[in-house]
Amino acid sequence: MISSLHKRVVWKWKTYAPGRWWGDYLDIRFFLTEKLSALRGRKILDVGCNAGIIASEVVAAGNDLVGLEVNLDSLVEYRSLFKDLDLVSKPVCGSWKDLMFKEEIFDLIILSWVLYYDQTDDKKRETIEKLRRLLKPGGSIYFVEANRLCPIQGRGLERYWSPGQARDFFVSQGFRVEEQLGWNPLPSLVFWLPLEVKMRLPRTLLLCLYPPGRILHYIPGWYGLFRLAGGFELLWRYCRTYYLHVRKA
Repeated sequence: MISSLHKRVVWKWKTYAPGRWWGDYLDIRFFLTEKLSALRGRKILDVGCNAGIIASEVVAAGNDLVGLEVNLDSLVEYRSLFKDLDLVSKPVCGSWKDLMFKEEIFDLIILSWVLYYDQTDDKKRETIEKLRRLLKPGGSIYFVEANRLCPIQGRGLERYWSPGQARDFFVSQGFRVEEQLGWNPLPSLVFWLPLEVKMRLPRTLLLCLYPPGRILHYIPGWYGLFRLAGGFELLWRYCRTYYLHVRKA
């Protein structure tokens, strides 16, 4: 069953930024958007906000959000979307490398598939230290990214983490884990092959061997199944992506 939020997010992507659409109707960022849209009255920094699709849902829910994005074309789409929806737009052109905000100003920071641009743990550590200073005491980070162990997402690349590695990293940086969830553990037709063999197969081939999201998202119960299955740590290694909510200790 497709929720109204799901339909709205897809429509926004295809209307305002079709070239940047996630391309997956089962994407974990639908879940992230739902979590964020349940919040009210928070001051939020969306790092790498892209065309502002998630941000628009968060602002419409009653939050004060600043979008940080280095791509000027994305910011043009961001402003157009917010103008048409009559929402307060606060996009900032810049990188998290040169943060220009006061310390302890945000209640929450969104890191939605962006931290992998820092390709080593040392660089990620520098970024998180900067972002941590922007959070108020008890502030949160909502983090989603590809699973390093997934043959079609992380593909074993060092710039990604497994869910366990992400959790351990944030704990080592002075955060407390509030919630963690794996997402989309559906197996491919070659699930029986060793992981190292699947990692060497072409991604385009593997995509053809997984259940098609374009069809599955119409099946009632898929969303609840993903949420239920994602809570079992034993399944995390098989998930395409994961969600992590950590709080500044």
